[in-house]
Amino acid sequence: MAEANPAANEEQIRELIANIQVNQQRMEALQQQASLVQMSLTDLDNALKALTTLEGKGEDQELLVPIGAGSFVHAKLADPDKVIIGLGAGVSVEKSFADSKGIIQSRRGELEKALLETTSVMDQVAQELARLQQEAQKYQ
Repeated sequence: MAEANPAANEEQIRELIANIQVNQQRMEALQQQASLVQMSLTDLDNALKALTTLEGKGEDQELLVPIGAGSFVHAKLADPDKVIIGLGAGVSVEKSFADSKGIIQSRRGELEKALLETTSVMDQVAQELARLQQEAQKYQ
């Protein structure tokens, strides 16, 4: 597309390229954030599943405890009514079974909301990228 002022046209192209790069970087950051939130959701789901499995088990109940890489150790349940739950920053507290489940479910709800917000922003950035790339086509 030929314009009367080539310097202004060149400046518009540079600005357009800069905007595309900024939005691409923002999209990558949002994708990483969504991935981390998804990993945290999986972790919370595993914790809830473990609590559900332990629910109703008696003291001295024999268990197989996963230690990673498909490996387990034998253990006995010492206090089936108490759960030590992490609060963050290396701080953990002992809570009742029901309270622990409630805390984990609450965290899960917060993360689901964060994931929805992140994917909504990702959609907006994707639309902006598409618009910018369409605009860039005019200069080719």
